[in-house]
Amino acid sequence: MATYSVGEIADIVTRAIGRAFPAEVWVKGEIRDLNRAASGHVYFNLTDPESDESPAPILPVTLFASEKFAVNHVLKRSGAVRMTDGVAVRIRGQVGHYAARGTVQLRMTWIDTDYTLGKLAEEREQLIKNLERHGLLEKNRKLAMPLVPLRVGLITSAGSAADADFSHELGLSGYAWMLDRVDARVQGPEATGDIVGAITRLSAAGVDVIAIVRGGGAQTDLAAFDSEEIAVAIAECPLPVLTGIGHEIDVSVADLVARSHKTPTACAGALVARVGEFMARLDHLAVATQRVAGGRLHAAAGHVDSATARLRRSARAAAGRSQQRLGVVEREISRAGSNRLRQQTDLIESVAQRLQRAASVQVNRELAAVDRMATMVGNTALRCVDDVRGYVDDLEHRVELLDPHRLLARGWSITRSREGTLVTSPDAVTPGSVLRTTVAGGDINSVVTEEMVATEEMNDE
Repeated sequence: MATYSVGEIADIVTRAIGRAFPAEVWVKGEIRDLNRAASGHVYFNLTDPESDESPAPILPVTLFASEKFAVNHVLKRSGAVRMTDGVAVRIRGQVGHYAARGTVQLRMTWIDTDYTLGKLAEEREQLIKNLERHGLLEKNRKLAMPLVPLRVGLITSAGSAADADFSHELGLSGYAWMLDRVDARVQGPEATGDIVGAITRLSAAGVDVIAIVRGGGAQTDLAAFDSEEIAVAIAECPLPVLTGIGHEIDVSVADLVARSHKTPTACAGALVARVGEFMARLDHLAVATQRVAGGRLHAAAGHVDSATARLRRSARAAAGRSQQRLGVVEREISRAGSNRLRQQTDLIESVAQRLQRAASVQVNRELAAVDRMATMVGNTALRCVDDVRGYVDDLEHRVELLDPHRLLARGWSITRSREGTLVTSPDAVTPGSVLRTTVAGGDINSVVTEEMVATEEMNDE
């Protein structure tokens, strides 16, 4: 049996692969472990997600810097495809043997962007149909929005531009927001698990609503938001979910099952508008309550005055009738003569007593009616006043909850320049800049002594 050296085996394998693949071939698969080297080369593994083998087979791929320019050109022209982990691609290249590592690899020279976009569109369309068939497409959007959604659960990449835009928009409103932020990956294979876990956590955290925000990017960068797992998690969430994902033209499946807004700023603006509507309604109700209470008190006073006037007229009429009856009797006595004087006198006294008693009873009845009516009106007025006072106390308590000074008391602060401009980034100041920081106890003046450099997310093609 012959003994071969390692180099001989490598040569044999190289020649065999060269005979099997004499020209470039097209290969489809899913990108994994992509690495952009400082040399300009790009390395990744191509896996077969449809394979039944475990573990799934992989094919190492190398995109040299010399071919990278042409590939990047076609990627930019598509405007929607970016090579990143988890993206399904169809690429062209030469299969070869890399003897230094003893591996078979593909030297990539081209990419079919239509395949990736078509694959994404096909999977997205099928997912939308499945969600609609199971009644999940509108389930979350049918939940009622809280009147004052001040406690917000935010799912985003902490420190990103989307995070800053969303938080800045809330801060400008001056309302007492309580932000429960969960840092999550919003791109790549791990994004789906992070976002689903964040939705589950915030659902049990006592927040009013959940907001999911992310900045713009290629369609493949936003692919996680077209996943079934995220769509189902949003649909089944017991709290209203708002999204602000990508740019104005981007619409993901997550947007379709949630309350969608074009950008992270627009998403925050919708929450500010919701609280603003409630505050306007409070002001309107306060004015309306004062108007109704005043009207009821005025009407009650009018009823009392009217009842008193009626009783006085009734008493005067009864007395007048008694006087007329007495006059008639006196005239009859005079005509009857002296022989019946005593008898008529007794009769007069008897009639007078009966009339007096009758008038007294009538007056007492009328006075009792006045007392009952006055008591009833007074009780009604007191109840109205108590109801109004309780409602106003409740309004004052709610307004107190919205007081931005409560945030300062919890340790928040606001920093402005000497001119009064709000400082939101280290780029806004330079060494020597005079700053005024407002805290719960007052203002603190300070001077910047060294230059601060703002960090920003790098996006390497």
